[in-house]
Amino acid sequence: MRFAPVYSFLAALILTRAVFSEPLPPALADAGIEERLGASINGGLSFRDEGGHEVKLNDYLSQGKPLLLNFAYFHCPMLCGLVQDGMVKGLKKLDWVPGRQYQILTVSMDWKEGPAEALPVKKHLLETLGKPEAESGWHVLTGERSAVEELAGTVGFKYNYLPDRNEFAHGAGLIFLSPKGTVSRYLYGVEFSPRDLRLALLDASEGRSLSLGDKLTMFCYRYDSNSKGYVLFARNFMKAGGVLVTVLLASLLIVLWRQESKRKRWA
Repeated sequence: MRFAPVYSFLAALILTRAVFSEPLPPALADAGIEERLGASINGGLSFRDEGGHEVKLNDYLSQGKPLLLNFAYFHCPMLCGLVQDGMVKGLKKLDWVPGRQYQILTVSMDWKEGPAEALPVKKHLLETLGKPEAESGWHVLTGERSAVEELAGTVGFKYNYLPDRNEFAHGAGLIFLSPKGTVSRYLYGVEFSPRDLRLALLDASEGRSLSLGDKLTMFCYRYDSNSKGYVLFARNFMKAGGVLVTVLLASLLIVLWRQESKRKRWA
């Protein structure tokens, strides 16, 4: 019987392969994320925030900060929670704070949900993030079906409603928008490294208010479409390293020259 776990594992692999070899139902096959880099969202779209106030996307775009867009629905049995948990886990480790350097829009894809469902979600997200000052920078929105579908369609977030289960088939990922409302980057999955989140936000910021360190980071890293994340760009990293070594050597020579000049004066 000691081989029973092995047999069970092999059986699970066979069953899994058999299941995934079958064609997916259209509602599932059509769900996912289709990249639309450079697409511009309609700032005139209206939603309700968690406080029940009517807002337009322009209200957030006008603040001149990059946007992190997260689609979800609040009674999602699993995937939405996994995406948000992974997002919060990564964002907690950033020194950037929602409302200061960037904003987050969590938009419900379920047009039947409203502020009553959105408010506890926001409270939970802020408590998990552990940054009370982020309250003004994380907005949980609900809206009419047409508004949600237009926004999702513009950024390529494809989902389908499953009426028999009252659930939605959808992909897993985050979408980053520039302060002008154009799609700049996508991150996929349910885990997001602090490095990738920071670099995606830097990409979306379009160079606004970047520190020297941020600019150096952007120079050394590039988004890799194969790995769907950021990787060290060796050529630029070597260039940056060469410049740094040159600066250090020049500084050292200046110090030595000054010391030698002082020694000669007092000799």
